[in-house]
Amino acid sequence: KIQWETNKKLNLGLQTYLLNNRLGIDFNYYINNVSNLLTLMSFKNPIGGINNYWSNGGELKNYGFELTVTGKPVVAKDWQLELGGSIGHYKNEVKKLPNGNYTTSIYGDNNILTSVGNPVGLFYGYQTAGIFATNVEASEAGKDGYLYMLDNAGNANYFKAGDVHFVDQNGDGVINEADKIVIGDPNPDIYGNIFANLSWKQLTLHLGFNYSIGGDVYNYQRSVLNSGSTFYNQQVAEIGRWRYEGQKSDLPRVAYGDPLCNNRFSDRWIEDGSYLRLKTVRLDYQFPIPGTWTWLQGLSLWAQANNLITFTRYMGSDPEFSVGDGVLYQGIDAGQLAQGRSFQFGLKINL
Repeated sequence: KIQWETNKKLNLGLQTYLLNNRLGIDFNYYINNVSNLLTLMSFKNPIGGINNYWSNGGELKNYGFELTVTGKPVVAKDWQLELGGSIGHYKNEVKKLPNGNYTTSIYGDNNILTSVGNPVGLFYGYQTAGIFATNVEASEAGKDGYLYMLDNAGNANYFKAGDVHFVDQNGDGVINEADKIVIGDPNPDIYGNIFANLSWKQLTLHLGFNYSIGGDVYNYQRSVLNSGSTFYNQQVAEIGRWRYEGQKSDLPRVAYGDPLCNNRFSDRWIEDGSYLRLKTVRLDYQFPIPGTWTWLQGLSLWAQANNLITFTRYMGSDPEFSVGDGVLYQGIDAGQLAQGRSFQFGLKINL
C-alpha cells in the first residue's frame, strides 16, 4: 500500500530594477509541505531476513527565503563598479512521525535526533561542564557524591579527577542515555554570497565571497585525534591534557580504552561552523579589436584564483564540506580533504 510522497508548494517572488537599473532586487519565499513522507519502519519480529520496511507515515514542512540585492554605484566612461550580495534562510520542521521520535547512529552512538516539532538531524548527546581538576570537584558532582556510569556488566565506574564532567540532567547521580539533550543544529541561521565587479577601461576585477553563519559542526575527526584512549596518532593539543591533581585543562586524562567514555558524543565535539570565504578572484583584460579585423569578435586574457582565504573559528580543515547527500549527514566532518587553492589562466577567442 506504499505510495508516492505528496508535495504542496507555494512560491512567492519579486524581481525589480530601480534607479535606471542601478539597483536590482530579487526576493523569493517558499513553503513546501510534504505529506505521506517515506519513513523507514522496523519489524518487531523480523522474518525472512528482512528487518525494515517503508511506510508513508510522516509529514515534513520546509520554508525559507532568499534575497539578492545588486547595485551600480559607479557608472562612468572608464570606471564601473557593481556590488551585490545575497542572504538566505531556511527551516525544516518534522510535523509527524509514525512511531514517534527516534535517533540514528552516524559516526556516534544514537547521536542524530529526528523528532516532531524540530528540524531533521539535530545533534543529540551529552552536555559537559569542563574537566574535573581535583577529586574533591568530582566528589561534589553527583547526587550523593561522585557521578558514575554503569558498564556492560552493571558495575559502577566513578568519575574522578581528570575525567569529563558530564551534566547530570535528571539529577539521579548516574550518567546514561536519560541525560542526553539536543547539543547542536547543523542548519545555518543565514547563508549567501557577496560579490564585487570593478572595471577600468578593458580591465575587470571580480571578487566573490560566500558565507554561512550559525550552523553547528560535529568534528568527528577531532574526536578521534583528541581521544587520548588509543594508540592512534594524536594532535599536538594532547600535550595540554590533564595530568595531575589540581591542573586546569580542557582535555581529559589519558586512559586506554576510555573506560569512563570521556570521548562519548557530547558538546566537546560540536563547534561553530560559521565562515566567510574568498571563493573567487578573477582578472580579465579585453584586448581592443581593430575595426578591420571582422573575423575576430573578441579576445581576452584572464587569470583566476579560487579558495584563497577563509575566516572561521572552526578547528577542522574546512568548514565548507558535506560528508554525504542525506539530510541526516548535515554538519558532520569525518575528515574530508579541504578545498585547496587553485590558480587558472586562460585566453578566450571569439570568432
